[in-house]
Amino acid sequence: MKKSLVKVQVPVSSDYTDEHLKFIKQMGVDNCFVMFTDQDSNYDGVNKFLERCRKAGLTVNDAGNAHIYKNPSIPLGRPDRDMWIDKFNDLNRIIANAGVKVGYITWDAGRVSTTKFDVGKKTRGSIGRVVNMEELYRHDLAFDRIYEEEEIWDNFKYFLERTLPVCEEIDMKLALHPNDPPVPTLEGFYNLIHSSADYRRAFEMAGNSPYLGMKMCCGCWLEGGPAFGNLLEDIKYFVENKKVLIVHFRNVSSCGVSFEETLLEDGYMDMYQVMKQVMAN
Repeated sequence: MKKSLVKVQVPVSSDYTDEHLKFIKQMGVDNCFVMFTDQDSNYDGVNKFLERCRKAGLTVNDAGNAHIYKNPSIPLGRPDRDMWIDKFNDLNRIIANAGVKVGYITWDAGRVSTTKFDVGKKTRGSIGRVVNMEELYRHDLAFDRIYEEEEIWDNFKYFLERTLPVCEEIDMKLALHPNDPPVPTLEGFYNLIHSSADYRRAFEMAGNSPYLGMKMCCGCWLEGGPAFGNLLEDIKYFVENKKVLIVHFRNVSSCGVSFEETLLEDGYMDMYQVMKQVMAN
C-alpha cells in the first residue's frame, strides 16, 4: 500500500502566544503554516517563532509574509518593485535557512475580492464569504489605471528571473495560488492565474523549474467551474508532474455568477472524490 504524504495543517501567525500553539496541538494537529508579521520578518523573529512552534510539537511546512508577497508593486511593475522583490528573497533566505522549504506567491491585486461576509443560504447560519460577481464587476479600478494581460505576464517573468535563482540557491519551492475569484479581469487588473491553462503557461515560463509549484485551491477551481478546468483531471495531471505543493481543500455552493464558501459537505463538489484523487496520485 502506498504511504500517504498528505498532512493536515492549520494557519498560525507569528504573533500567536504559546497558549495558541498549545491549543492547536491539543486539537490533534501536528502541522502548520506560518504567516509572519512585518515585525517578525527578520532573522531573530523567524527563528524564535519557529523554535516556539517546535517546542509546542508543531511542524512548520511552509511560510511567508502576505504583506511582502502580495505587495501590489511586484505584479504592477512599479518603480519600487525591485525593493519588494529583494525583501521577498531576503525573507525566503531566512525561512529556508531555518528549515522551511516552501514559500508563497499570489499574483493578485493584494486581496481576495469579496462582496461581503454574511449568513448565506448554504452557510448553516454562520457568517461566511458571499460573492456576487455582477456586483464585483461594477467596482471601480483597484489601481491608477487598467493593467492588461501581457503587461501582467511580463511582470511575472521579470519576477521569476529574479527569484527562481535564489530559490535554487536556498532549495526553496514557491507555491503559486490562483486568483480568487478566478475571472480574467476584475477592477481593471488582469488576473494571471484564472484557469489550469494559465498554470501550464506559468510553469513553461519558468522553464518547468522544480522550484515553481502551486497551491491547488480546490475552491478557486470550483468557483470558475469548466472555465477554470476539470478539478479531478487537473489534480491527476499536476500531481503526476510534481507541481502540487499545497492543497486548499475548499468547497463552494456553485460556480459562475454568484457563490458562497461552504462547509466541505455542503458545496456542489463531492470532496471525498477530490481527496481520493489526491491520494491516488
